[in-house]
Amino acid sequence: MTRGENPLTAAGWYEGRDAGDAAMLAALRTVTLAEPVVGGATWTLFPAVERALREFHGLRVHPTGPGRDVAATGCVIDPTEARHALRPCALLGESTGSRLFPFGRTDADALLAVDDEGRLFSLDHGGRWHLGDTVHEGLTTLTEGHAPRRVAARRWSWAAPSTAQPLVDTVRTALAAVYVLHHRRVFSARSLRLTVTTLRGIGVRTVDGTLPLPGGSLEEAAEPLVAGMEALIGAAGATARGAEVQVAVSVPPHTAVPLSSVECTVRTGHSAKTPTSTELVLSAGAGASVGRARAALDACSEDFARYTGQSSP
Repeated sequence: MTRGENPLTAAGWYEGRDAGDAAMLAALRTVTLAEPVVGGATWTLFPAVERALREFHGLRVHPTGPGRDVAATGCVIDPTEARHALRPCALLGESTGSRLFPFGRTDADALLAVDDEGRLFSLDHGGRWHLGDTVHEGLTTLTEGHAPRRVAARRWSWAAPSTAQPLVDTVRTALAAVYVLHHRRVFSARSLRLTVTTLRGIGVRTVDGTLPLPGGSLEEAAEPLVAGMEALIGAAGATARGAEVQVAVSVPPHTAVPLSSVECTVRTGHSAKTPTSTELVLSAGAGASVGRARAALDACSEDFARYTGQSSP
């Protein structure tokens, strides 16, 4: 490959390339030669990977140089090279809510896979990585040494506004979270879950109950929710004194993966040093670290940072 030449072009790729029968034969061999795994999972072809294999199958792509952010690497595009990765690809697909199919192997022995949205991923001993939203973009990431995005769980936390009424503060912050999650199209919560745990969160859970969100505006919902939570605590014969009080924004049933992995909680009483302080926590599973879910959560993080008057973690 000459200096400055596109690595895909140098490997033989061109606009409209179609490997045809060779690509489909490789896909068929991948499906038929894969060893069975626990649970009976199998490789399944889908349109996005068929298109990708027809366009890129058989190419051996070389790196353009040492790499811009990380070491650049080449790869071979042949699904049979990664056919044994059924289990790890199935686990990745469960977290992202998509199907994956083998695509090839890098010179560093990382396995490549394409999902049904056409995104390119790699799997190696260091973790699972999102290389690009398209195969072309992902191969450029590899060959030019751009930093890939790790597919991993994420967590943010902020010190929320607090007064001398910690339960009221907790409920108000939880309602702000309800609005943000709805506004950013993560999910539209219908209830809040209250838990009270003694010894500032390391003891016995004395209260665990769910309260539906009242109709009307979220501002008007705070007072009846606080009253309902106080009633739950009283009915259990419990106390918030010396205990961690946590209010979680409940994920609605049937929320699709990966947004179903999102958790948003507000807690108070967890710190003996500052017992009235309030903490807002947003977390999500690995699958929400890519694509639209990632963008939505990044937007939520920015909104929560503005709400709490802090920079986004």
